[in-house]
Amino acid sequence: MFASSLILGEALANRCSQVLYRCLEEVGSTKGALYLRAPNQGGFEVVSFYGWPRGTRPPVVIPVDHPLLVQVQRVRRTFVVNDASELPELAAFGQGNEWPRYLITPVYLVGDWVGLLIQRDRIKGGTFEAERDGPPTLAICEDLIQALRDFGLYGMPSQPDPVPPKPDFLATPLPGSFISPGMVPEGLPTASSVIDEMAPAAEHLLPSGPVTAPAAPAPEFRVLSSGPSAQERMYGFAEDQKGYAPIPWEADRTLSAWVAPVPVNPERKRGMVPPEQRTFFWEIAGLLSEILSASAVALWIEDPEEIRPILAYSTLPLSADLQQQILSQAAQHLPMVQERDLRLITRAGLPESPELQGAFATSLPLVLNEVPQGHDLMLVFRQEDQSFSMSETQAILQLGRILGLHMQEARLHERYHHAFLSVSHRILQSSEARLPSLRPHSLATARLARDLALMLDLPTEEVEAVSIAAILHDVGLLMLDPAMLNKPDMNSEDLRKIRNHPELAAVFLKDLRFPFEVVKMIRHHHERWDGRGYPEGLRETAIPIGSRIIGLIEAYEVMTSGKGYRPPMNRRQVQEELQNESGGQFDPKIVEAFSELMTRKGERG
Repeated sequence: MFASSLILGEALANRCSQVLYRCLEEVGSTKGALYLRAPNQGGFEVVSFYGWPRGTRPPVVIPVDHPLLVQVQRVRRTFVVNDASELPELAAFGQGNEWPRYLITPVYLVGDWVGLLIQRDRIKGGTFEAERDGPPTLAICEDLIQALRDFGLYGMPSQPDPVPPKPDFLATPLPGSFISPGMVPEGLPTASSVIDEMAPAAEHLLPSGPVTAPAAPAPEFRVLSSGPSAQERMYGFAEDQKGYAPIPWEADRTLSAWVAPVPVNPERKRGMVPPEQRTFFWEIAGLLSEILSASAVALWIEDPEEIRPILAYSTLPLSADLQQQILSQAAQHLPMVQERDLRLITRAGLPESPELQGAFATSLPLVLNEVPQGHDLMLVFRQEDQSFSMSETQAILQLGRILGLHMQEARLHERYHHAFLSVSHRILQSSEARLPSLRPHSLATARLARDLALMLDLPTEEVEAVSIAAILHDVGLLMLDPAMLNKPDMNSEDLRKIRNHPELAAVFLKDLRFPFEVVKMIRHHHERWDGRGYPEGLRETAIPIGSRIIGLIEAYEVMTSGKGYRPPMNRRQVQEELQNESGGQFDPKIVEAFSELMTRKGERG
């Protein structure tokens, strides 16, 4: 959450931030922005907001002539916008989600309008409803008004009201609207100086200096089917005025050409958080716990194919009740995941200490990255019933940005990995006519090899290299005569040629320029721990660990499928055979890890 505390005073800024906390807790809005009117200006300046990622923050200032203010002034009541395409002036607040929905509330004090509360996107993607969401929103606005009075802002010398003339207060309300409280403070100082320090220039979408309403009427906005208008590209404001800065626009996500989100795979399986991402988060969360009073820090990483566990860091071990509270809180912000599907991986800075008991009284959600299928989410918890101060919030935001950038880089890395996997699968598909058994054998080997690499907690690059190398480990067989491979009995010359398939694969794949040691792993997957393998007779740790993993998994797959063995061996027999070869053909540590992996798979059925 961001708050402008220098011009309001930290105590009042924190009080304004609490207003937005209540929007999340009582209304269920995943994003909120609070604006107050600045003195000698017709526009409204942001005081506090939450839920918007770094690149899609709401505007700093809304000028007096902006159509949104004209619309709110005409309605004079809270109103709901569940179809954003009907109100293009909301484009400034619409980036970062596929289907934004709004609850917009003007705040009045003694009949003067000085506040604007914009809420967006209910938890789990529901629509706003005036009858349900109106009463808690009005109570929140009343609390804001009381705060302004408590801090002496009520009763200050009034300033000329530059807002366009108000229509009859008793005018017929729009369907689904309700009357807002009739109160507003006068003469608040500007927030521009603080915003200049805390928000990068690219995020200054609107002018921060005095704005004079033009004599001409507000610009008209057309809804286009092919993309945003020029005004919309400037976030709904007139062109050719100094101080306005456009930002990059995604054509398929504008309010003019809204598209449906990519559906999430309903068959998502349980996944894992890569080791590097876990390590990076533990370090960030540990640093955060040191510099502010936080009882726990949790992280959810969205993935379209997997339901990954939530990571939770705490200085002291968390009790079962606190762990459950983290899961429940996270589920409220994850519209595409059921709580029953969530798991928690915890880490404590002092693991030998007594468990932390009780309950969390305060939580701060922070969206790190919004992706087409959802969003990454960091949650900071504390047991004290005390909201986070301005300095604490800034620390959370800064470390959250670092964590978010790290995960963006990790996602890019995964995209490259999937591209190489696609190439690998295409190569296997081309072999089905010549060697029908090659593809199922390679895929079965790759699935287990990846699981074993994760079990060994290898770095992400090693896991990815093992996955690709296992798919292509026997691609060298495609360089041999299929008739020879199908012989029921082979002579010594045939066996010599088959033993060349790792080197043939290395020659065939070298031009693909894999970014990992894929080719090296394939070339040595028939080496033995005792040095009696081929092609180079490497021994023990001189053999790449990926080669050792693939060699063991291939042997397991061959024995259980019956290739070279008649009849196929059951799992118990295979594991006994692997144990017999531990220290001979196979790395003992890998044999032990594989045995544990198969035990876990057996327990899960």
